[in-house]
Amino acid sequence: MRELPFAAALWIALCVGLAAPGLRAQQVETRLNPSEEPVTASTPSHPADVVALPTAKELMAQSDEAVGGLAAWSKTTSRKMKGVSQSEDASVFVAIEILEKAPNKSLSKVTLPNGLVLREVCDGHSAWIENSMGGYQEIAGAMLESRLRQAEFQDRARLEKIASAGKVTGIEKVGTHSAYVLAFSTDKTKISKIYVDVDSKLIVHTEDVIDTPQGPYTVKLDLDDYREVDGLKFPFRIKRSEKGAIVNIRLTQVIVNPPLDDTLFLKPDFAK
Repeated sequence: MRELPFAAALWIALCVGLAAPGLRAQQVETRLNPSEEPVTASTPSHPADVVALPTAKELMAQSDEAVGGLAAWSKTTSRKMKGVSQSEDASVFVAIEILEKAPNKSLSKVTLPNGLVLREVCDGHSAWIENSMGGYQEIAGAMLESRLRQAEFQDRARLEKIASAGKVTGIEKVGTHSAYVLAFSTDKTKISKIYVDVDSKLIVHTEDVIDTPQGPYTVKLDLDDYREVDGLKFPFRIKRSEKGAIVNIRLTQVIVNPPLDDTLFLKPDFAK
């Protein structure tokens, strides 16, 4: 069983996510390497030319300000997003809707071309996938722990706290962006990475490790086309890469603080 597209979240996935806080194809590192030399945009000719890197705390504070400020984000209690997801070859299009409610509830709904509706729901304690035909599958074990961790990354303040304890390892090229690389540990065994544009301070790429029954694998998100909604900035174009598969997501609507009833995140009666 795989998580539905854009169910992440770091605010690493949703701004992050997923948070999203909360992604890479090579072998997973198990610890930060303090002795690793930083990667700079160019090779300096002498020590004075070395690029000065911000601390993780400084970089996260700058990134928070770039998307509206932590104070403004702390006032958000819910989000509703709609859009379209398509495969890399554009052969498959699906409608998506994402609902989030503080502190850690989320619902991702995907409507397939044949009319079948899939829902992935997290109530803050458990998570499951259900469909409009009555199908139901509980998410358990390591995958549930991973899913609950992603739900926490939807909280921008929590993402800042976790990521600020990491380390800015250097500057790398991400598409057309030069980006600071911020690596941090999510559960003492896995490393997540956030790539922050050097100029705009917007998060342009994330890498996180997802646990599944088949073992852990890396999910990468490319974030672009940031737009302001009620004073906050959201990426309206996302590319999700995992296990060689690429899904492109285009948001068409973002609503901040819509009324969301808790009953939206309840298990179906037959599963209780």
